[in-house]
Amino acid sequence: MRSAPLSLALVLLLASVPAVAQPPPAPVSEPVADSDGDGVPDLPPGQKEAPSCHPERMRECADNCPLDENPDQQDSDGDGAGDACDPCPLVPVERGEHADADNDGVGDECDTCRLPNARDEQGAQAPCPEGKSFSAWKDPNPLGRRLRFFIRPLALGYRYGEDWVGSTGLGLHLSGSIGEWRFDAQGTALRVPSWYWSAGVYGDSANLFAAEHIGPYAALDFRPLNHAPYARSWARELKFGVGAQLFWSKRVEGVTNRPLQLGVGPRVGFLDIVSVMPFAQLDLANERALSWGGMLVFDFKVLEDLGVPVPKSL
Repeated sequence: MRSAPLSLALVLLLASVPAVAQPPPAPVSEPVADSDGDGVPDLPPGQKEAPSCHPERMRECADNCPLDENPDQQDSDGDGAGDACDPCPLVPVERGEHADADNDGVGDECDTCRLPNARDEQGAQAPCPEGKSFSAWKDPNPLGRRLRFFIRPLALGYRYGEDWVGSTGLGLHLSGSIGEWRFDAQGTALRVPSWYWSAGVYGDSANLFAAEHIGPYAALDFRPLNHAPYARSWARELKFGVGAQLFWSKRVEGVTNRPLQLGVGPRVGFLDIVSVMPFAQLDLANERALSWGGMLVFDFKVLEDLGVPVPKSL
């Protein structure tokens, strides 16, 4: 039984010997995911979210096109999706999520066709399959589709000699488009012209400062609704153009003949509701005396699409 105390003494002796220090295990580095192999990680190591990379910020950021190789991380519209995978690289959309109704890889905001026509290697879209996307029907009406009839209350005032002259009155005018309309099988307009004309006649309905006017007027307006940046901006509600009028005025003191005023000026309108036009005018009946003024116009649509047939079915 003497072996038991010996074994116990051996265990105590070994326990009193200081343990040899062992180096701590080396940290295991987390692999960096880079799905497209362009050198920009999908996400920084250890992070579940990170801002998108762009050329000016390449640290602690996530690849803005994780499945498309784009080491430069170019993001022209700054919406968080790199140009290499952005369906509309020049049109910013929150989080780069562009709708793509025809599933051709081009976002609806910048797609030139309602049917698939993907981009080529240079970034240009293929020609739209015209015969399938919309009818080749062209408006036979020489005045253009959307021929409309308006009642137009307006007020004008101008400086003539040393006096201010003004009037309020009522105009009647027609308005139409210039250019081709395109439609789908249901008759929905897929492309509309950018230029619109209007022409009519004006006469005083009430006298103001003893002025009486009557005569024709015309305008040409521009609304580029097919231009995506315009159609998505606040400017889409506005139209820009130029107008002209020819008014016979009541005889004004100090002139030989009844004034015949030819006025021209730029105009800005809000939809087909209201427009403003400053103008300069010449009195053609009295040695082309120069005067200037302005016009405020309200438009009330009465009839639309006068005499225009339904577009052909596909």
